[in-house]
Amino acid sequence: AYVSGAQRFLARSLFVFFGKPLLFLLPALLVTSFGGYLAANTADEYQSVGVLSVSSETFLDVLTGSRVNTLSYESPAVTTARQFNELIQTDGFAASVIDGAGLSDERVAGQFTVDEFRQNTFASASGQSLVDIVAISDDPERARLLAVSSISAFKNYVISSEVLGTDVAENFYDEQLTSYKAEVDLATRNLQEFLVANPEPIIPGAARDIGEQLEITRLNDLLAQAQERFDHAFDNREAARLATMQSSADINQRFRTLDEPLAVDVPQSGLKALATTLILYAVIGLLLSFGAVASATVLDRSIHSANDLARLGADVRAVVPRSAGMSVDAPRHV
Repeated sequence: AYVSGAQRFLARSLFVFFGKPLLFLLPALLVTSFGGYLAANTADEYQSVGVLSVSSETFLDVLTGSRVNTLSYESPAVTTARQFNELIQTDGFAASVIDGAGLSDERVAGQFTVDEFRQNTFASASGQSLVDIVAISDDPERARLLAVSSISAFKNYVISSEVLGTDVAENFYDEQLTSYKAEVDLATRNLQEFLVANPEPIIPGAARDIGEQLEITRLNDLLAQAQERFDHAFDNREAARLATMQSSADINQRFRTLDEPLAVDVPQSGLKALATTLILYAVIGLLLSFGAVASATVLDRSIHSANDLARLGADVRAVVPRSAGMSVDAPRHV
């Protein structure tokens, strides 16, 4: 009967494997044991999750027109999660989260690095408008603090980004108000001093000298101009301050914390993680064992059956079956 190459290789592999089964199973046993050791000695990890509700437009936007929505093919949740995951790649944002969690001393001492934070903190979209902020640590309270600080730092970043222009304008007009207030005070003082030095005529019905009238008019004009500049700067400063407050209120509406991060009691790494690790290492060990059997089969030059002789071109006339008393290690008779 015709025997394919694959069938012949499989038969030879079985001969090789069952010749020394313990030797070929040794890689699988060793790798699986190593996986079990790693799984048993892996520290428990606790996961704290905070849920943000994200919206692209708020009622305050409609009333004030403070934001203009642009066309986007991403949902608000996907955009927010992507923005958060990009932010944690920056050292400044990562350090602000760590410091906000009260871990600044550990960060400075190198006991908790920025890289560790990045590996164990991330955001993921959950639907169209929900974002999960996840922090993982070997201490449940630390995981909670990192998740809380991540949410707070992200909101502060968005606020500072959107109110940056209004903050600059507010600071500018604050400086201008100081200068303009000094001008108003100076103009007021000059007018008062002139009136004190040049009182009204004592004689009833007498008019001031034309020169005095012109000077009083000039001083009043200077005071009016200074007061107008001050009032204009004050109105602009108030407009900038109102825009800052509107932006802050708008962001607090767009990013609402639905579920505060909690310090969980159950570790993330449990029986499921242990079983997964064992299965993974067992599969790797079996692959190594299969590779060892395949390599030994390729290198094996012994003859195990009549098919091996036929492959060499020999004309096989008959096969003598092994008798009951024949030793397993005795030569094959063909």
